[in-house]
Amino acid sequence: MVINVITVIKFIEVFKNYKHYMKEISNKQISKIIEEIGEMLEIIGTEKDQFRIIAYQNAARKIEMMSREIGDIYNEEGFKGLLKIKGIGESIAEKIEEIIKTGKCRYHDELAKKVPSPIITFLKIPGVGPHLADKLYNCYLPRRQAGKNYKLYNIHNLKKALEKDKSVKFFKEKTKQNILEGIELLSKQTGRMLLSFAEPIAEEIVNALKGMSGIKQAHPVGSLRRMKDTIGDIDIIAAVNSKSQKPKANSQNVIGKYIKMPFVEKIVESGETKATIIHKKGPNVDLEILPDEEYGSLLQHFTGSKEHNIALRTWAEKNGFSLSEHGIKITKNLKLKTQNQNLKLKTIKCDTEEKFYKTLGMDWIPPEIRENKGEIEASLNHQLPKLIKLNDIKGDLHLHSTWSEGEMEIKEIAEYAQKLGYEYIAITDHTAGLGITHGLKEKEIEKYINEINKINSKLKAQNSKLTILTGAEVNILANGNLDISDRELSKLDIIIASIHSGFRQKEEQVTSRLLKAIQNPNVDIIGHPSGRLIPSRQPLNIDWKKVFRAAKDNNVAMEINSHPQRLDLTDDLCLMAKDMGVKMVINTDMHHAEHFKNMRYGVAVARRGWLEKKDVINTGSLSELKAWKKSREKYG
Repeated sequence: MVINVITVIKFIEVFKNYKHYMKEISNKQISKIIEEIGEMLEIIGTEKDQFRIIAYQNAARKIEMMSREIGDIYNEEGFKGLLKIKGIGESIAEKIEEIIKTGKCRYHDELAKKVPSPIITFLKIPGVGPHLADKLYNCYLPRRQAGKNYKLYNIHNLKKALEKDKSVKFFKEKTKQNILEGIELLSKQTGRMLLSFAEPIAEEIVNALKGMSGIKQAHPVGSLRRMKDTIGDIDIIAAVNSKSQKPKANSQNVIGKYIKMPFVEKIVESGETKATIIHKKGPNVDLEILPDEEYGSLLQHFTGSKEHNIALRTWAEKNGFSLSEHGIKITKNLKLKTQNQNLKLKTIKCDTEEKFYKTLGMDWIPPEIRENKGEIEASLNHQLPKLIKLNDIKGDLHLHSTWSEGEMEIKEIAEYAQKLGYEYIAITDHTAGLGITHGLKEKEIEKYINEINKINSKLKAQNSKLTILTGAEVNILANGNLDISDRELSKLDIIIASIHSGFRQKEEQVTSRLLKAIQNPNVDIIGHPSGRLIPSRQPLNIDWKKVFRAAKDNNVAMEINSHPQRLDLTDDLCLMAKDMGVKMVINTDMHHAEHFKNMRYGVAVARRGWLEKKDVINTGSLSELKAWKKSREKYG
């Protein structure tokens, strides 16, 4: 049999593309396609499609909230792995499989032919759903004005029309204002990555570099090392042995290997000590290599932030130093009250950051707080906070089981928590008021408590150190009431109250809702307090001083929600709450096993907010947690 060479070449190209999509398409991309299918069905479908629409909406939300890449699940477990994901049936799984293999979905493309492209464009605006997008197309920008010229149907023209056309009667002023706010939010979405997306990419590259001969150290730098909630480009630095006979050749050798690594999609620039590539998952990655004797200065310089480095250089110049990524130059004779007394006029090379800061008479400053918020002064006075660490966490108080929208049964959650070494956890399933979660009904509370008590009895018999607390995440309604009675709430150990609706209320209304919830004697914790979702939803308008004052007065904890799309409270609000004496709790808001790993991101937020172990309730033992809970009784 003769094999056609051209056919073989085409097959190889197809296989390459197949493997490329299988490895590289992200949860965000898959979720977007599935979400758009649901939106288009809602526009062109009938009442019979309602269940399908809800199924696509729920599947899109599930995929977007997953910590683990769905492509990795498919690579390891195949089609069966997709079916194991709660909320994904065979039909949707087939479409996900097609997207992973090809990057496209034929069903999506077929629906798109039936929906005018401007409607799809308007759906990109946060807060604009299918019906409003359809109405904008059919009513707000009349066809007689545009004809078949779809160029008129763009977001820029829509914004101008909303701002200037006062005669339009189709929408209320509040609706127009909401659309304008959505357009403003869309304009601010600059394509930055979530921390949880960027970190594994950087970790993969750093590990690859450390495995190369000649490399002594490697680190991610910039906003990634400072654990910001979103990341621009990924920056990495590495050190080669400066005492080797050929340090320059070593650098060139590393760069040569780096640009040929399997994760490289495209080489943007390559030199002797620097390279910029585009990673197969999308982001730009910059690598710079320097001799190890200068590595500490380089690491400090590229970690930033810009504000920290400017403030540090300003202080240095006033005190006889000149700073650069290559070292510290002494510009005049100094007599410092440090171990570096009587320094001569010279340039000091720093192989570690500790040496860099020590040369300036400072304590080493953790990367997370290098934002020019007083850390330089605290470092000089040896008054830096002893920041909380991941291993300080003794338990997680915000976990969802199969009693609401979680994927794990309570006994499975307990098994996982034991592996993490937790002393306690709280199962806090959604209550029924949040319809999409099929949450706890009042009549089910007793049965729910009994199941947890039975599992606790088994744990005790096994001499496990883990205790499961009963709890619920209740909804704060538009008027500040909770969606379940105080009688039933009083039966549970831990109550989290959260806002899940009414995000467009004015500051006075939202603040009032939170204050009323905080004053409820059953409420222990306010969950994801600002309600933000990165990058799609802005935080609520809240008078934080009033809220934090009430939380302090009522001994209610504020949550740092560790989910990468929330990271809520933010670092700035953590610092404000700490200054006002408010206690915090760091939770994962776990819906499936992968979410347990998100705790590190919540801890990173806490560190950026200058929080110490003493500021966070779930760093204490079970007896300390119970003592805090008991102390709250006087507020009832």
